[in-house]
Amino acid sequence: MKYAIIKIGGSILSNLSETIIEDILTLKKQGYTPIIVHGGGPFINKQLSKMGVESKFEDGLRVTNDEVLLQTANTLIGEVNPNIVHQINQQEPIAIGVNGIDMNLFNVKPLHTKYGFVAECASVNQDAVHNICSNSIPVVAPIGIMRENGQRYNINADSLAYKMASEMKGDLFLISDIPGVLIKDKVKPELSVNDINNYIETTEIYGGMIPKVKGAISAIKEGCKSVKIISGSSEHSLLKSSKSGLIGTTITP
Repeated sequence: MKYAIIKIGGSILSNLSETIIEDILTLKKQGYTPIIVHGGGPFINKQLSKMGVESKFEDGLRVTNDEVLLQTANTLIGEVNPNIVHQINQQEPIAIGVNGIDMNLFNVKPLHTKYGFVAECASVNQDAVHNICSNSIPVVAPIGIMRENGQRYNINADSLAYKMASEMKGDLFLISDIPGVLIKDKVKPELSVNDINNYIETTEIYGGMIPKVKGAISAIKEGCKSVKIISGSSEHSLLKSSKSGLIGTTITP
């Protein structure tokens, strides 16, 4: 299978172009095997605020205690995930919502205790992914479980997408609210690993873009074919990026 891991950021979900869903189905018809990984930060923030729970972040990660974990899991699995599945199934009834607990889809490794119940994806159950993808398009919520004790964990969606792309040897598409990697206010259509390291050193890549591109480098080194960062609000940006690479930024070895 030729996998396309498509990570949809929580920041773009409310403004996602309808053509992104069309593009995902078109990629499948063209021979790709799509896997969708989604975030949901704004929706989680809204739910926590509604419940009177303060949102705290450490090193860009949501500090997750018992209550935050409950609300995060309920929001991602009960609200965000079904909404994406529904959007796809309105066009073609082929999507299924899953998370790390289903079929032991991925194993987790807890991060430092200062983050609470936050973990990273340690490994992907490739047989399970293959089986799901043979009949469906999986829409993956970033909630995992420690198999030894049943403890659930919040997973950073970007890091989950990177890990799935590297282990499934696929192409990774990061759909967000930005048009690509900006250098001097212009989108760079292509960047190599060396380019990225140089731009980080000169501070032309900075802030929240640094973990994105560093994650992309790690994914490519571990087997991911390429990483494309594209805007989710532009019409047919996913399909255009997969065909020509002229939209967004393509990161290659």
